[in-house]
Amino acid sequence: MRMFRVLMLLILHMNAHCMYLNWTSHDRPNIVMLMSDAFDGRLTFSPGNKVVQLPYINYMREMGAVFLNSYTNSPICCPSRAAMWSGQFVHLTQAWNNYKCLDPNATTWMNHLGKSGYHTHSMGKLDYTSGHHSVSNRVEAWTRDVPFLLRQEGRPVTDLVGDTSTKRVMTKDWNITDAAVQWIRHTAVSLAQPFALYVGLNLPHPYHTDSLGPTAGGSTFRTSPYWLNKVSYDQVSVPKWLRVEDMHPVDYYSTFTKNCSGHFTEEEIRNIRAFYYAMCAETDSMLGEVIDSLRDTGLLSRTVVLFTSDHGDLAMEHRQFYKMSMFEGSSHVPLLIMGPGVKTGFEISLPVSLVDIYPTVLDLAGVPQPGGLSGHSLIPLVSGVSAQSAEPHPGWVLSEYHGCNANASTYMLRIGEWKYITYADGLTVLPQLFNLSKDESELRNVASHFPDVCQDLDKLLRTVVDYPSVSQAVHRYNKQQFLEWKQNLGDRYSQIIANLRWHIDWQKDAKSNERVIEEWLKLTKRQKKNIYNM
Repeated sequence: MRMFRVLMLLILHMNAHCMYLNWTSHDRPNIVMLMSDAFDGRLTFSPGNKVVQLPYINYMREMGAVFLNSYTNSPICCPSRAAMWSGQFVHLTQAWNNYKCLDPNATTWMNHLGKSGYHTHSMGKLDYTSGHHSVSNRVEAWTRDVPFLLRQEGRPVTDLVGDTSTKRVMTKDWNITDAAVQWIRHTAVSLAQPFALYVGLNLPHPYHTDSLGPTAGGSTFRTSPYWLNKVSYDQVSVPKWLRVEDMHPVDYYSTFTKNCSGHFTEEEIRNIRAFYYAMCAETDSMLGEVIDSLRDTGLLSRTVVLFTSDHGDLAMEHRQFYKMSMFEGSSHVPLLIMGPGVKTGFEISLPVSLVDIYPTVLDLAGVPQPGGLSGHSLIPLVSGVSAQSAEPHPGWVLSEYHGCNANASTYMLRIGEWKYITYADGLTVLPQLFNLSKDESELRNVASHFPDVCQDLDKLLRTVVDYPSVSQAVHRYNKQQFLEWKQNLGDRYSQIIANLRWHIDWQKDAKSNERVIEEWLKLTKRQKKNIYNM
């Protein structure tokens, strides 16, 4: 009898959650989420969507809701995905870099859906647990505040393959897409209970640069003439750059370590950007295959579809490519939702972030939310109907970064027209402040002109995270991990560290670089002050 009462209470609670979306626990929607990698969210609405044809993203925008200010909680693959899957900020899960993220047994929103009666299935790129990515990637993160400058990436290049009939450039992602389509057509269509499907893609992340050897990162923007024809080349801009001497010291460190401090012609820059947009068009086509399969099987009308990405790509804005930055190209991600209960043709300007997906999905399924989540449900925003139990979204987002290619822990608070970026302990590195309503390109740091705004935003930030303490914890972790790695290598240390991704610069003066690391390992907290301004 007691078990019966508990079951009835759970059903009533689920019905209460679902009532404002006009469905009950018996006809809960299917949920399909497609998450790409490195997709600039500004391409999903005007004027960004004019540069490349993205028909299925445009379809989702027309048939559902698009968030105009959606952000990653950490602009790098694994920590960002850890935040999305856990619903918690990076400093809470201590997902410091691509090597240290969630434990394999961490509870995700997909786990909750499975326990509540959903048939769950995930395929493709997950990338939210610890222990992955290259040795180079983790060593670069551990040594990020060592006072040397070494290029860690290959120079960004383009690679045109195939011809005007070549549609399938990223074969691995197409195989994942095909598997998702087959699952929908042969498994999902016959299920008696609602299902939740996650599809993870690697595009439009740049490809591994084969010519740089096995340790190289991804600096090749590859596409075919078929996808390049989807790009309006006359709309591809050449972004303005600050002079090197005017760059913020952390931004300059990023530019140098990403191998972007050399000379680039306007044609090179425009081509890199055009190829990146073409890769986004190929990603959109994969999204389309999933949507079409849902429509063909009659499931689309009963399915909520979400599209997002772990981070963006700077595509040569701010003299950088890749992510690892709080500038818009890197931190602004797409977020579109369509399906039953979601307003059509709806645009939401309120800043939101990936941690909001966890409570949103649970609300969609009528599943009670666990405590300790950092995010807020977006259902009241996209449905136009408030849930009595829903805490309103605070209207700000937090993003933080502790990995490679940035020589200080970085924290971004986005609220209203402002983007506030602070570093390390808030004292040793000057902050940045951008008014995005007047400076979309983020070329005018107005922190010195608005000290009161900086003070207010910093105060708000500190109510969310004690960031000086977090920065110090990351610093201790980095040193400890590097020491353990070094000791485990023994006599092989000198050879292995000299042949990581930075090998070209490292080997110019290997002994000096080893000596600098040894001095860094002995460095005290007081002696760190000038490292960031080298």
